[in-house]
Amino acid sequence: MADYKRFGLALGGGGARGYAHIGVMRVLEREGFKPSVIAGTSMGSLMGAMFASGHTADEVQEVLSQVSFWRFLDWNPLSDMLNYSELVRFLEPHIPRQMEDFPIPVGITATDLITGTEVYFRQGDVFQAIRASIAYPGAINPIWVGNQLLADGGILNQIPVDLVRFLGAERVIAVDVTPLEILREQPHKKSWWEQIFRRGIDANPIQNVYRAVEIMQIRLAEVKLAVSRPDLVLRPKLEGIGLFSFQQLEQAIQDGEAAALSKLEEIQALLTTEA
Repeated sequence: MADYKRFGLALGGGGARGYAHIGVMRVLEREGFKPSVIAGTSMGSLMGAMFASGHTADEVQEVLSQVSFWRFLDWNPLSDMLNYSELVRFLEPHIPRQMEDFPIPVGITATDLITGTEVYFRQGDVFQAIRASIAYPGAINPIWVGNQLLADGGILNQIPVDLVRFLGAERVIAVDVTPLEILREQPHKKSWWEQIFRRGIDANPIQNVYRAVEIMQIRLAEVKLAVSRPDLVLRPKLEGIGLFSFQQLEQAIQDGEAAALSKLEEIQALLTTEA
C-alpha cells in the first residue's frame, strides 16, 4: 500500500508571480499529496494561509479571480499604499484569525528593520503576520509590532525552507517564483524621443528600486537555498509576469502547474513510500 512522507511547502515571495503557487498545489492535490506544514514569505504568506486553512487550489483561484488588486490600494497620497482594513475584510471569510486555529500548521516570515534579523510568525494574529510579510520596500510601509519594525520577509528569507523544517517537515518542496531568469529580458529598444530625453523603463527610479531589491533578494535566496537545502525546488517560468501583474492570474497558475508537472516523477519519488 502506497503512502506518502510528511512534507512541507516553502512558498516564496514575488508579488503577482506568487499566483503560481496555486498551480503547484493543484498538481500535488491531483497526486493525493497534502502538505503537513506550510511556510510562506510575502505573497507566499498569503497563499500559504489560504492553503493551510484547508482551501483547495481551485477554491483559492475562484476567490482570487473575483477580486481586483486595486481594491487593496489606498489612494490617499498621505497614507500607506496598502489599504489594510480592506485586505482584512477580504481575508476574514476565508481563513482563521489566529494561526493556532489553522488545520495545517502555517509559518510566516518578516524582517525586523531595527535589528536586521528574521522574524518568524507561528502563532497569533495571521492578518498582522501577512501585513508585515508583504511590506515590500518602496511600495508598502513597514509596521510596528511591539518593539519591532517589520517589513517584507523576502528581504532576508525569500523562500523559508528553514521555517518549514522547524515546523516539523521530513521533506521540503520549495517554490521559487522569482528566479533570476525572469529578469533576463531583452534590452528595451528606445524610441527616438526616449533616446533624446533619456526616458523609458531603465530611467524610471521607482522601477529601478524594485529591480534592485529583487536582485538582492534573488541572490540572497540562492545562498539560503544552498545552506537550507530543500529536497526539491520548483521554478515556474513566469515570463512577462512582473511583481504587480495581478491581471495575469491564469498565466501564473498555468506556469506553476507546468513547473510541478515537469518535476512530477521527482515529486513522486520524494514523497511516496511503500508500506
